[in-house]
Amino acid sequence: MVGMQREGEASHPVRATWHRWRSTAACVGIGVLSVVALVWLGDRSQQTRLGQSLDQAGMDVVVGDQAATRGLVGVLGNVSLGSIAVAVLVLVGTAVVRERYAAAAAATVLVMGANVTTQAMKALTERADHGYLTVESFPSGHATVVVSLVFAALVVAPEAVRTTMSLIGSGAITVIAAATLVASWHRPSDVIGALLVSLAWGTAVLATWSLLRGGMPGVASARPHRIFATTGVVLAVAGLVAGGVRPGRGWIDFLDAGVVLAGIGLAAALAVTTFAQLAGPMATGADTAGPTPGAWLGRVRSWRAPRPGPP
Repeated sequence: MVGMQREGEASHPVRATWHRWRSTAACVGIGVLSVVALVWLGDRSQQTRLGQSLDQAGMDVVVGDQAATRGLVGVLGNVSLGSIAVAVLVLVGTAVVRERYAAAAAATVLVMGANVTTQAMKALTERADHGYLTVESFPSGHATVVVSLVFAALVVAPEAVRTTMSLIGSGAITVIAAATLVASWHRPSDVIGALLVSLAWGTAVLATWSLLRGGMPGVASARPHRIFATTGVVLAVAGLVAGGVRPGRGWIDFLDAGVVLAGIGLAAALAVTTFAQLAGPMATGADTAGPTPGAWLGRVRSWRAPRPGPP
């Protein structure tokens, strides 16, 4: 079957080229859409009165009792530079043990790039004064840390545990998002902004890897990751509600709070599923149809090699 497929691709060079580069095109397209959505969301949520009003309402409706608030603030306190460094070292070590050196570099660049971008955006932009404070919080730094680490884990994790990483990752993102809302540290748009920043960097890293490798063989199946990621969100939301995260006026505002949490959770599940699908070839170490960097280097050396002269 493989031989017949290769013969078919050889007889249809356009089809073979599309098969090799379609996943790269998907990475570029999703990356561009993420950047456009990030810019649009930042403008609407930070610069307009309506956007700020809706964003503030979304944060205010998600509250917790005293014990839940204290516990979630404690969770946020664990997100520090030290914890980031330890997590990155673990991820890089996992990739090196599996001899996935490109994945180790990609995970490092992804985490560093996403978090530096988030901090730069907050430092270089100003929030308009429409009566809802002017402290710049878009995107959320805490959410960016968690999302970028989840994406990095999906890059280096073995195939057997990648769906489990989708479940744990989407649940962790949902919990961190809820914690920032309950603590009044961030608004819903800040969390969505963190998802978009991380997705933009993740797809940029994958597209770069594909270009250096001469294409990407395909993508992972989305269905298992979709199921596990959605399950992670459902479990996280159920745990939050059971733990004391409830609407500000009891069950009267339960629907509004549920919409906010469900919206953020589903956005997290969609982002995790999309990236898990695209990052499949890098995580599994799948070979590509195109030439590797070593092959290109060999060609260059052969061109530069001295040719024997006449006797």
